[in-house]
Amino acid sequence: MTGASGDLGALLLTHLQRDPRVEKILVFDLAQPQGERIVFHHLDLTRHDAEDELVDALSEEPVDALFHLAFRRGSGGNAALAHELEISGTLHVLAASARLRLPRLIIPSLTAAYGPRPDHPAQISEDAPLHGVDRSRYVRDKLELERQVERFSAAHPETRVFVLRFAPIVGPHMDNVVVRLLSAPVVPTLLGYDPLWQALHEEDAVRALMCTLEAPEAGTFNIVGKGVMPFSSLARSAGALPIPVPGGLLQTAVRVFDTVGASTVHLPLIGFLRYAVIADGRRAAEQLGFVPEYETGEAAGSIRGMS
Repeated sequence: MTGASGDLGALLLTHLQRDPRVEKILVFDLAQPQGERIVFHHLDLTRHDAEDELVDALSEEPVDALFHLAFRRGSGGNAALAHELEISGTLHVLAASARLRLPRLIIPSLTAAYGPRPDHPAQISEDAPLHGVDRSRYVRDKLELERQVERFSAAHPETRVFVLRFAPIVGPHMDNVVVRLLSAPVVPTLLGYDPLWQALHEEDAVRALMCTLEAPEAGTFNIVGKGVMPFSSLARSAGALPIPVPGGLLQTAVRVFDTVGASTVHLPLIGFLRYAVIADGRRAAEQLGFVPEYETGEAAGSIRGMS
């Protein structure tokens, strides 16, 4: 796996170490994790020679599956480096996978890639177009990643490719834009709007990743939690107080706070405070065998350890 030091990667690594089916875990990262059955390789996926290093390490013994989780968070940090890791890093992983004819490749994406739009159906299937999000380089990169993976999958049918489009992942170990928003004591909402939201508990996200190890049918899957709820109710479930704010005022405030690095709401997120993005999780249940254990409200409450 790549990205074992990230939020999702660290949780997955713990689950893999507990699984008696797993004999050995090859980890490619900049930081070495601790634990049993780990074989660590220091690797910077943004380097020009990352593909060759991957091929050399993965050629040492048979590999059953490769989890590619080396992605930076959706905001903050070095945006140029995040872009390089997302795009060039994924190209290196795909090229190495092609040379080695790996049997399974698992890559995460986002239901946010469908984009906030007023004309979405009640439930969005995996075959729906990806509209992305205006002004979000992070989501644009996810769309480019999915295009790369689609081309790879068509050219290399010998590899079972799993793309998991996650609803917003929340939980006590997650650090992303949605978790930071819901962790604030007061959460602004858009006056006159209260769209339905989905949230996915971090443990359900990891269980979905684990399902790909033995699932017979590859493909793209929406990974969502149980049920939906209005965003204001989601904020209350997380222990925050939702405060409706007029759209123009909210955008102005976000721009000001973004300038000083103090905003919990980012401009691309405002669209999701206006329009619902509700993904259909039936394909994951039928083909992956993934059924979430946590309700959306429970997932939100877990951010602060609330019951």
